[in-house]
This record gives sequence, C-alpha cells and structure tokens, in this order.
Amino acid sequence: MIFSDLKQWEREQTVYPEAITKGLQYIRSTDFSEMPLGKHEIDGELMFALLQEPFTQGWERQRPESHRTYTDIQLLLSGEELIRVVPLSEEAVISEESFDTRDIAFYSKVGAESDLVLKPGSFAVFYPGDIHRPCCSVGQDQKIRKVVIKVHKSLLGL
Repeated sequence: MIFSDLKQWEREQTVYPEAITKGLQYIRSTDFSEMPLGKHEIDGELMFALLQEPFTQGWERQRPESHRTYTDIQLLLSGEELIRVVPLSEEAVISEESFDTRDIAFYSKVGAESDLVLKPGSFAVFYPGDIHRPCCSVGQDQKIRKVVIKVHKSLLGL
C-alpha cells in the first residue's frame, strides 16, 4: 500500500513502479471536471480509470474488499473520505467472492484496520492483498468525486 498526495508524488515519482507512475501521470494530465462518470480506457483492460461520485457512509456500513487481478490507485478529487485498510491475513473471512467475474471479494471479518483520511489530491495505492474499506465518512455523510485507476497485475510483474 502507498498513501501520498500529488504534491509529494512529484518529488517521489522516481521510486514508484512504472505502471503506478503511468497511472498518476494520467491523473495529472486529465481534466476530470467535464468528464462523464464511468469507465475510461488508458491502456485497454490493462489500465483504465473509473470516475465515480459515491456517497460516504459510516465505516460500519461499508464492506472491506480486496482484489486479485488489479491494483487500485484511488485519488480523491472533491470532498473528504476515510478509507480503512488492513493487510490480508489468516484473520480475514471472505463473505462474498467474485474474483473471476468482478475481481473483488468482500469480508465479514478482518484484522485491526488503520485509517487513511483523503482530501482532494490525496491518493492511496492498494495492491492485491491490501484489504480496504473505501467511501467511509469523516464526520458526516457526503457525496465525493474520485477516480480509481485499475492497474492489471501483469504491468507490475505480479
């Protein structure tokens, strides 16, 4: 997992994996203000962007999730978002698994989670094996705007 912001990334980008840098460069060069919500191809099914406007909720109402095929770069464009995160461990209990069709599993039980608070320009990178609980409220529920770059594991040598 990586947690940073675009200003910090400018100074650190040489240490990021090439595919993560490509995704962040796409973010830096794209005007999302007029872009329609939904899926936008970057490199076919190897890398694409999902522009979303979900509503945050209390963390107890959001389900922890992980992916097997894609790494997520989640960047907040507007609002405020709490994402809880925990490494995959033997404590984790899958309640719903759709890796083959949707590349996602949800969990009914995970280990002790850590909190990340995202503000506009903040991003987190979740690799396969990073359980994350996105779209949690930092106070009150609100609509946020975010972009999720999906990076296929083959681009990262995984």
